[in-house]
Amino acid sequence: MADEPSYSGLVKDELAHLLPELPCCQRMELAALLRTCGRITIGGGGRLSATLVTNHSPVARLIIRLVKGQFGLKTETLVLRSRRLRKNLMYRVRIPPQPGVLEMLKTAGAVDSEGNLTDWAILKSLIQDHCRKAYLRGAFLGNGWISSPDKQHHMEMTATSAEAADSLGQMLFRYGIPVRMVYRKDSFVLYLKDAEHVARFLNVVGAHQALLRYEDVRAMKALRNDANRKANAETANMDKTAVAAARQVAVLERLRVSGQLERVSPSLKELALLRIAHPEVSLKELGEMCYPPVGKSGVNHRMRLLMSLAEADQI
Repeated sequence: MADEPSYSGLVKDELAHLLPELPCCQRMELAALLRTCGRITIGGGGRLSATLVTNHSPVARLIIRLVKGQFGLKTETLVLRSRRLRKNLMYRVRIPPQPGVLEMLKTAGAVDSEGNLTDWAILKSLIQDHCRKAYLRGAFLGNGWISSPDKQHHMEMTATSAEAADSLGQMLFRYGIPVRMVYRKDSFVLYLKDAEHVARFLNVVGAHQALLRYEDVRAMKALRNDANRKANAETANMDKTAVAAARQVAVLERLRVSGQLERVSPSLKELALLRIAHPEVSLKELGEMCYPPVGKSGVNHRMRLLMSLAEADQI
């Protein structure tokens, strides 16, 4: 999560301020947050509580807002320093045992109708497009990460079970976002490495400002890469031209010193002397120096004739 204060943090900040309009979408977003960054606890007498942990303060505020707005439940918030990165803060939002917790967990698919913990099976209510998008948004807010686009194109979300990972993958596939999966540190990691798919995900979850920035960086990188390719190609062509010109000068200088240039036609002699005098110019520029001027193809023809005669020692 090294990029969290930069691009990934900006994405979460934008998404955390997008409170869904529909109550069903708010419940699905909370369900995804419970699943991805929450833990359910069964206390004495079977009393249920839930704790959600995040290192992003806007996400913590969103959790509290959803819990209170949808279920009217009280929450307890504790701010801690991260054990792994001491400069980072962790926000722990606890929903203590109280009437309504069971209903919330049932809605989230965390417990069954009897109040027993479930394996978080895919929610039957996720049949509406707007609810699926809300769930994906909550899943990303809970444990997602996107690299800064000026560094690389990479996005991740994790799931604690193969079934949960498969469900998320199916949701993403509905929007033309094929994810890959790898098992890492007791979790199933869904990841994207294609810029087009990362951009599509941002659009699906509603991170439009982050998407604009992402596309701007992509465009600038494409321009830089194109400029570098052209510069490299131009450098390669210049090197190739310089090598060819050096070879021509060496051959023609040998012919001049031996007096053999005096026996060729005036047009060939003119070109040979121009090349010796101007080893740095292109064939096109050599042609413009001739009298009368000669096109590049004409210069090529004369130069090939000079070189072939020299190699065959026929001058």
